[in-house]
Amino acid sequence: MSDCLVVLYPCIIANALIHRDYSFSDSTLISIFDDRIEFVSIGGLVRGITFDDMMLGISVARNRNLANVFYRLTLIEAYGTGMPKIIRSYEEYALKPQIEVTDNAFKITLPNTNEISEKTHLGDNERTVMALFEDKDFIVRKDIEAALCVSQTMAVRVIKRLLDKNEIKVIGQGKNTKYVISR
Repeated sequence: MSDCLVVLYPCIIANALIHRDYSFSDSTLISIFDDRIEFVSIGGLVRGITFDDMMLGISVARNRNLANVFYRLTLIEAYGTGMPKIIRSYEEYALKPQIEVTDNAFKITLPNTNEISEKTHLGDNERTVMALFEDKDFIVRKDIEAALCVSQTMAVRVIKRLLDKNEIKVIGQGKNTKYVISR
């Protein structure tokens, strides 16, 4: 799994624990497959909250004391940030997380981004960066930030993926770091 998504797993597990309905005795299920990972939590959405509300980042903690403990331990950033963060992490991939909600269960399926990368080779952001080489012999990180309208952190993630796929290579270091096509 990509570094970005591995960081999300504790967030998803925390959400599953905080939002589950403990009046049910069954366990929270985590199923790992080659092409996806599935999280199933008992309890569905809190009464009064719709799927659309949740996708907007509205959050009502079913277990407020547990949520406060997780927040104080910095295991969660803030209430309502989990789902938007998960969706954003898949922006550059064709396959997206699948969310299913019933009255008594909540299931989120996250595609394995390594599987996606192998099938499509380059994501949209990566293709955009490679297109920069049509006009230039080399590029710098700031070129990537401008082309993708992303932060330095996101630009570095895209660079790392392109380096890992041997699409580009590094020349120089520090302020003089440049990237060129590997081929």
